Order: sequence, then C-alpha cells, then structure tokens
Amino acid sequence: MLGDPAAPGRVVAAHVVGAVEDRAASDRPVFARAGQRVTLYAAVVVADAGKLTVYSDAPQLALAGKPVAAQPLARAPQIELRWNRIEPAVASMSNGDTPKQFHFEPIDYRATSIDGATGRAAVTADVRPTLTADHGKGIGTMRYQIVVLQGDRVIASAGPEARRGKGSGGLTDAVLRVSIRRDDTFLGYMTELYNQPYIWASEGLTADTHQSERLEGADCADLMIYGQRRLGNKLAYTWTGALPQVTTLIAAGERGPDGIYRDARGQPIPFPQLGDLMLFPRHVGALAADRGKPGILDDQDLMMHTLFDSPKEQAIGDSGYAGYPVEVRRFRPAKR
Repeated sequence: MLGDPAAPGRVVAAHVVGAVEDRAASDRPVFARAGQRVTLYAAVVVADAGKLTVYSDAPQLALAGKPVAAQPLARAPQIELRWNRIEPAVASMSNGDTPKQFHFEPIDYRATSIDGATGRAAVTADVRPTLTADHGKGIGTMRYQIVVLQGDRVIASAGPEARRGKGSGGLTDAVLRVSIRRDDTFLGYMTELYNQPYIWASEGLTADTHQSERLEGADCADLMIYGQRRLGNKLAYTWTGALPQVTTLIAAGERGPDGIYRDARGQPIPFPQLGDLMLFPRHVGALAADRGKPGILDDQDLMMHTLFDSPKEQAIGDSGYAGYPVEVRRFRPAKR
C-alpha cells in the first residue's frame, strides 16, 4: 500500500507518465534509443473539498503539455497500485478481408499484468511483448496502464477501451505509448514498429493519423516509409507498386540454384548497402545484414520486413519471396 491512511480525498483519475533518463515525465508518447532508461511513473489525481491535487513521485511532471506541481505519493490517501501492459494479442491482421472491402479492423488489445510491479510508484519500461513473439528483445513499442485501488473503488488510466474511432483500429494517446529504437538509422527507426502487428492495408485518413505513424502496425511498404519519415524524408505512405517512384534502381536479378542472386548477364549481384530495398512483386524488405557469401547478395542475407507477423529480421530464403525476381532499390535523398 502507498499513501497516508489518514489523508482525506477521493481518487478521481490516474495517468501513466514516462521519462527518458532524467528528463521531465510526461503523458505524451515517449521515444528513446536502446540503452536509454525509460521510467514510468503513476500520477494520481485526488479530489478533496472541491480541490484537485496531483500526486506522483516523478521529479518533474507535465500533463497535457503543461508543467504540474505534484505532491509525493506518500502524502496521498492510501491506495494500491497495479501496472499493466496494453499489448496487441495478434501478430497479423487485415483491414480488407472481412467484409471484402476496406475498413479499419479494430486491433485486439489486451491488458496483461507486469510481474513484480504491484505496489510500486514507478517501474522501468519494458517493451517486450507477452502475447506475441518477441522479435525485438527489448526494442519496439508498448503501451501501459496504471490501476488504482482505493478501498473497494477501482480507478484506472485509459486502456483497451480508449479507441480512436472511425479513423483507425488503434488507441488514443491517453494510453501511454513507449517506443524504443535500436539506433538513429533507417533500419533502427523501423525497429520502433517491432511488437506491433502486420496490418494488411494499413492506412490512415491523413499521413499523421496513419496506423504506421501512430505505431499501431504496418504492412511491408508502410514499414519502409515509416523508417524514411523518421529520418526526415516525408514521403507519403504507399504500396509496393509505387516504391519505384521514390527510389533508384541499383540492381535486378533472380536467385540461382546456389542461392546467389544474379543479374540478366548471369553475374552475381554485389551486396549493396544496408537499408537498400529488396523489392519483390507485391512485397518489400530492407537489407539488414550480409550473412551468406561475403560481398554477394544471396538468400542467406537478412532483411527487415513484415509479412503475416510483426516486423523482424529474417533470412531472405525464409521469407517466402526468395524465389521471385527482385529489384534492389535505394531511397532517393530527402528534398531539402
């Protein structure tokens, strides 16, 4: 239990706030790099005699973009705190199969308790999923909820019910979102979408409300566009067939019986740059590692992609597309 049994007041709201390293904690979406500490704090709003007081152990706090002078939780009325992840229960879904036309299919989010967090005023953000495969091992995106028990009353921050409405199958920003990326490269920014579902025909009413932009999920092409947008190349979200319009052709060919990709002259295709696209008919991934014959493009090389599973790095030979013709393409520099 936390708080003072003698303190008056009634809990009327609860929030999860997040802080990167020693920065101020906020209820806005949190972005961090691997290795940076992200701390989640409970912020509890108490009403007493017509006055609202915020209690939190965050050293600095902002709610709705405004600084808040919070009191320590030890001074709050006595409460018990429980922490939940709000995580997707599926790794693959579609916006176009049922009914047989486009619609925003609601993403199945579940609240799962965080082991060892009960009663704690603050916890370290852990983005590893429990309901789907963990491809990120500590990188990716997760959402969080705090549940406050005051006597027989239960007050919780926003959770799976906080839907964005007709413009998406996802959740509002009232559910705190934490995204931890591997690094500040094209591939690194795409890892922010780890732990989120593959969504066939991921979409949005605008670029800013696109499901990929809001870290709700992506299809293969939108994963690539998300990484570019995070780099500052503000491309429009699109499908694989339009990627040649924003990329440069580096090489083209097919896989031979030995797993090596060769061009039309039968020459092995040199391994290009990390992050170059492997554009197949109706699918795309980004080269992530030269794992086969050194310096040569082959089906043992890794690419980052999403296909009926949350994003991950996978050998091209295991992707389901290795036997198709491929174009190696590179995004053109962002226009300044």
